[in-house]
Amino acid sequence: MPKFFLLFATIFSCFFSRAQENISITYTGNMGVYITDKQSSVLIDGLHTRYGDDYLFPTAKLVNEINTQLQPDVILFTHYHGDHFSVELAKEYLKKNKETHVFGANQITKHFSSNSNQIHTIATNDYNKQVKPIKKATITGFKVDHVGKRHSAVENVGFIIEISNKKILHVGDTDWLQEINLFDQLKLSEEAIDIAILPYWMLLSDNATSLIKENINTKHIIATHISPQIKKEELSKLKNTYPHVHFFTKLKQQIQL
Repeated sequence: MPKFFLLFATIFSCFFSRAQENISITYTGNMGVYITDKQSSVLIDGLHTRYGDDYLFPTAKLVNEINTQLQPDVILFTHYHGDHFSVELAKEYLKKNKETHVFGANQITKHFSSNSNQIHTIATNDYNKQVKPIKKATITGFKVDHVGKRHSAVENVGFIIEISNKKILHVGDTDWLQEINLFDQLKLSEEAIDIAILPYWMLLSDNATSLIKENINTKHIIATHISPQIKKEELSKLKNTYPHVHFFTKLKQQIQL
């Protein structure tokens, strides 16, 4: 009888640990992150080149590591700006990893073969969420307006990645945009988000804490899009204001959640 209970306890423990398995999130520059639970892997905005002094980008060594070692099952691009997306690097990756799926708005996917069932275009004519299971992950894409009136024609896409029973939100280059009630339309607070990857400027609003709670209601926050030239005093102030936020500022910086 004791052997039976020991066997049962072992099976239960294995099942529980698998269901609660941590995921690792590794920084690849600007808003780029590599997400994996060792069973599935997703790269978001992780293949881009030098865009200017204010934008951290993956080195050639890191790009090679992505291509040959990390080898994400899915690559997502929020929009076409050069600090988020490189056509050349994306095509190079796909040549070496032919089973990979790509997600993005039409401004992204038009650069790839329209005949491939591995290229997924997220419609941006409204805010409807579009869901696609890929292997052991589920990808949800939806329109999220790009910040700045001069970028009104940019098709910016937000993603929710569900992996190992956790939901990771990535919003690309957006802001609260209360003038168009953006987050009222997105209804992200209903999605049970575990981790939100945001551009750091969304933390600069005086009421950012309440905006995050009301509109996203996430358990963890990762701040990205931080200039390599940011003043130490400015970064320290942000970290002191938001002690529970993870600030990504160095390539290959990694957290596990």
